[in-house]
Amino acid sequence: LRGVFSPPLLITDHTTSDLSVTGNDRSIEYYFASDASAIIEHTNQVIFMEDDDLACVSNGALTIHRTQHGDVTQSAIREIHELKLELQQIMKGSYQYFMQKEIFEQPESVVNTMRGRVCFDTQKILLGGIKDYLSEIRRCRRLILIGCGTSYHSAVATRQLLEELSELPVMVELASDFLDRSTPVFRDDVCIFISQSGETADTILALRYCKQRGALILGITNTVGSSISRESHCGVHINAGPEIGIFVPISV
Repeated sequence: LRGVFSPPLLITDHTTSDLSVTGNDRSIEYYFASDASAIIEHTNQVIFMEDDDLACVSNGALTIHRTQHGDVTQSAIREIHELKLELQQIMKGSYQYFMQKEIFEQPESVVNTMRGRVCFDTQKILLGGIKDYLSEIRRCRRLILIGCGTSYHSAVATRQLLEELSELPVMVELASDFLDRSTPVFRDDVCIFISQSGETADTILALRYCKQRGALILGITNTVGSSISRESHCGVHINAGPEIGIFVPISV
């Protein structure tokens, strides 16, 4: 066999979905996956590829190049990250279904989300991921919450409370039709993007649309290292734990 089908040669690219590549100097094993849970059994060292990246493994060596209009350009350097995920977190354990497991984990997930962030004695909330942008958020014209599916409904549910606490106008937008309407976005807007996985395609496209128009981008995700968390100016990880069930019972 020749080309990309040759046994010692493996080539992969990254366009819209997140791709992880793992490996180290002591081993020639590399794993390509679209989700961290697929490789955590083998390694916790990952490289997150970006759009238009082309990765090639040949004779135990990994190289990453950028592509533009189908042409391979300069080589790229990507930082190695360490996953904060353990194998037992994505196992069903004594439960019959992942959905059942995640429903019963809801109390623990709520505690994990608030841990270190909510102080009931002083009645204060500390979100370290956005503290450097608080003054800019306070000066904004409006808050725009953007998401799809359950993330969108979570935004609708919290809109009234957020308006009361911030005393700012709050809009809630569905990411899937945000671009179709050419929604006006201004430099003094704060756009908050909500996604459990951080990889929702429509939400990512809306994020880039708002970023090009100079708005402050704030991401709320449950996945460290996801596209939304990397492309946002600031953000919050809800730390609800890995989610396998499709109906997001623990991160809502």
